[in-house]
Amino acid sequence: MNRTLCAAWVALSSACATSPSTAPGLTPVAQERPTEPTPSYVYRYEGIEVFGTHLPKEQVLECFMGLPAPGTDVDMAAGDFIKALQEGKARLQERFSPAFVRTSVTNYEANKTVAVTVDLVDKGDEWRLAYAPEPTGSAVDPAGLLAAWNAYHSRMWKLVNAGEISSKDTACPRAFHCFYGATDPRLLPLEEPLVEGVPHHLAELVQVLRTDKDPEKRATAAYLLAYGRSREELIQALVPSMNDAGEAPRNAAMRVLWQAQQGADRALLPLEPVLRALHGPLISDRNKAGAMLQALAEKDPSIRGRALRDAGDVLLEMAGQRQIIDREVALKALQALSGKDFGSDVEAWRAWVKETRAAEDAKPKAAPRKH
Repeated sequence: MNRTLCAAWVALSSACATSPSTAPGLTPVAQERPTEPTPSYVYRYEGIEVFGTHLPKEQVLECFMGLPAPGTDVDMAAGDFIKALQEGKARLQERFSPAFVRTSVTNYEANKTVAVTVDLVDKGDEWRLAYAPEPTGSAVDPAGLLAAWNAYHSRMWKLVNAGEISSKDTACPRAFHCFYGATDPRLLPLEEPLVEGVPHHLAELVQVLRTDKDPEKRATAAYLLAYGRSREELIQALVPSMNDAGEAPRNAAMRVLWQAQQGADRALLPLEPVLRALHGPLISDRNKAGAMLQALAEKDPSIRGRALRDAGDVLLEMAGQRQIIDREVALKALQALSGKDFGSDVEAWRAWVKETRAAEDAKPKAAPRKH
């Protein structure tokens, strides 16, 4: 899909305007400034669902009795909605003691809706939580690029949240990955230092990505690497970060890798880390991995059998979710793997996966080579 494989709830932020400077001895004159609309944090609540567990889903959802009815408008800035989720999570942990639980909140700016997925990892499935150790270093900000990205990113989100830039505006003329409004004249000057600076500081950015203890700095480095010299170099740098212990750098790396592979003329990504990411604990893991799998399958149909054996059940569960960023990604991945289109008919897809797996299993196995 062409819009974001959406980030979960974006933290609220504010900024203060400063007064214009004046020359000594001159009385400042009031200046009329253009104003941006005040962002709205009111969203229509679409509901809550469960993913990744063998626990009875009805009993899991009973823990979240304090949430409003689907269709209700909620003000995310007020905090009541998040408080109800926290209370529900506490009841769930007390009742079932899962290995991991996260209430993943996804907001959709295009139609101002919000949906929740309870991401679970059962006891016995802790392998889904196994990632590389957290880095412990402290890398410098090469040429101020991290700060430049943060200024660009903050300005972009302000314009998106105010309705000034559409989340459908994903054109990306100067990098291998973009969020929104990259050609907007209000953002172009802020992007210029990234375009100019990143190719000269790739090694330092990879150092930040590999060694810095701050997950936000590692995530920023991943986004900045999209302004590098080649897709191949970018992918080589970012694939190890698919195993980063931090959600933010892992999510950033996979988002950039997805768009880099999507725009390539051949398969560049290795399949195994993509399949591993589909089994990750969070919606942000599997939806990026699903999009990466789609992009890979479109370039290399030979991966179909391996992908279906490992990820067919996960894709089917995703396809059955109401949450758009699960469902649409899974359906597109299944279409790419099959060359067919059963729309949103999950039972038809289930039958196809079963039939295709059986056909793959029935193929004669190649005899081992003699030496």
